Amino acid sequence: MNVIRTGFFLLIAASWCPAGQLGINIGLPERGGTFVDIVKENYRWTKASTGADLTAGDVDSNGWPKTDANFVLDLRPVAEWAGTVDDPASYHLDLRGTYKCCLTGRATVSSAGQGTVQNALYDSATNVSTFDFVITDAPAPGGGFIELGFTNTKRTLASATGSGFTNFRMLYPGYPLNTSATFTSAFLGALSGINFSAIRFMVFTGTNGMDPAYPGTTAWARRKHIADAGQPPIAPIGKTDGGAWEYVIQIANAVHKDAWINVPISADAGYVRNLAQLFKDSLKSDLNLYVESSNEVWNTAPGFGQSSYNQAWAKALGITEHQNHARRTVSLAMTFDSVFGAGGLNNRVRVVLCSHKPMLKWWVVPMLQYVDSAFGAPSKFIYAIGCQTYFSGTPDSTAGPAQILSAGHDDIKSQIDETGGVNDAGRKQWIAAAKSWNLAGGYVSYEGGPDHGGGSTVNVANRILAERDIEMGELMKYNYDTAFLALGGTLAMQFSLSSSYSRYGCWGLTDDIAFPNRNYKYAAMKSIVGGPAAVKVSPARPAQPTLTVCELSRHRIAVRFLSAGDKVPTATLLTVSGRAAPPLLRSPIVPGGAAEWISKPLSAGTYLLKVESGDSRLVKRVVMGR
Repeated sequence: MNVIRTGFFLLIAASWCPAGQLGINIGLPERGGTFVDIVKENYRWTKASTGADLTAGDVDSNGWPKTDANFVLDLRPVAEWAGTVDDPASYHLDLRGTYKCCLTGRATVSSAGQGTVQNALYDSATNVSTFDFVITDAPAPGGGFIELGFTNTKRTLASATGSGFTNFRMLYPGYPLNTSATFTSAFLGALSGINFSAIRFMVFTGTNGMDPAYPGTTAWARRKHIADAGQPPIAPIGKTDGGAWEYVIQIANAVHKDAWINVPISADAGYVRNLAQLFKDSLKSDLNLYVESSNEVWNTAPGFGQSSYNQAWAKALGITEHQNHARRTVSLAMTFDSVFGAGGLNNRVRVVLCSHKPMLKWWVVPMLQYVDSAFGAPSKFIYAIGCQTYFSGTPDSTAGPAQILSAGHDDIKSQIDETGGVNDAGRKQWIAAAKSWNLAGGYVSYEGGPDHGGGSTVNVANRILAERDIEMGELMKYNYDTAFLALGGTLAMQFSLSSSYSRYGCWGLTDDIAFPNRNYKYAAMKSIVGGPAAVKVSPARPAQPTLTVCELSRHRIAVRFLSAGDKVPTATLLTVSGRAAPPLLRSPIVPGGAAEWISKPLSAGTYLLKVESGDSRLVKRVVMGR
């Protein structure tokens, strides 16, 4: 363990990890940017003439327009487009800056929403058009709707007018067109800031509802490709899946986290084998791979077509739907085992059998018994069993944040032990079942966290306020630490990294990927398993104030101030000429009496950091490299 003493702080680079681990589910896009190229994370194209969605005849095989078209991007909070905002804080993303853009072909580009088009150029030698898209408006109601119109389009110099274009790119502010970066530094930083052991890519790869009706299958050639016009589903070319598997591997490798993948239930044998080979060849050799058959095949809610697929498949085979889920899971294990070779299964390849939390004795135990009778000991194929670890509060019209949080605590407590109930499906019972079947990975949670969604607007403001309350951080720790890891659970996957806060859920640890500490959830998760460079504060507060600064990726700094006084400190960043630099964002978390701030991206140069608290005044020189 490496220790660097700085004033009264110990900066500890921890090399250990507790027996129990936490992971994270990620979506597409994360709120505030996953890809540097914003076009990769959004696919919404309409006809320039009518505003109708593009259809199959309007696009090429990768989904690029073959006609004049509009690119639509709506980043407004729910449901501002309908004249109301669920979030009582009405939080809007800060979209200010210059977005460098280019495309192959020629077009007249205009803006019908927020932002302006500037510096448009066309190079006939390369057939490439470039322009800047500039947003100067500060975050405010109405901001966040972007519509770029592309008219008079020509794919080549010889093409007819109105023939469309390809390879449109629109990069987040701060990235030049020649950047080699694929993912935003904010996204990678948020994933790296907590010692997550794994990333689950279920939403990122668009698992839910991507399958055809049984007996249709999905072939490897029909999967999403990096070259496609977007990574979300592309309806005009019939691609209903999400992000490409190659990007899954790139993300896992970049932040050095195990990958948890959800294999489509309709994926044919060739698809499964090719998928296994891709991960064997490309995932870093010291990273593990969790494998799950689809997602929630028990869930009959709209949008979960994999459930009806599983039911139809089971009927065709003359077995029950839970037996078919078990059979499919074992089949995946066998294929991945054959590709990865001896010693891979239940070691580097970790196949997880998941089901609904109340269904331990109704689905899970019968599935294990079925595997035992049909294939042999489940422990030879299955690494762990898993369910959800969500908790919720009272959504009625009178409950305030404190009542909602109290109800959430009671909900977690009720899930710990359910011996003697109808389901016998408490977390202790899941742990005991995994142990009784000698599963190497024990009991895991594939999703979890506060669950205040459902689409209802009843008391939505108080439900969102509860999500941002300091006590929500304590509930997160209770749910994952006391009521899961301390019981013997092995891996809990939070759902999710980021999201808007609305009637549909407040799933994210943050609602802005650029500022993970906007509320208390992110810090709560970090407090359980730490971060890559956890900061430990001495038990006694010092007699003299201390100030520490560390440089983060993409020219951002983190500031920490600890004082014996109890005055509220302020922090100001100035250029050496005395001009105000971008403001520092204060974190709501103040562990050990510390005040913490984080900066927006800074240009290379020298800055003066001034922190004041009562009679204390500290100034520190900060040099940002190129």
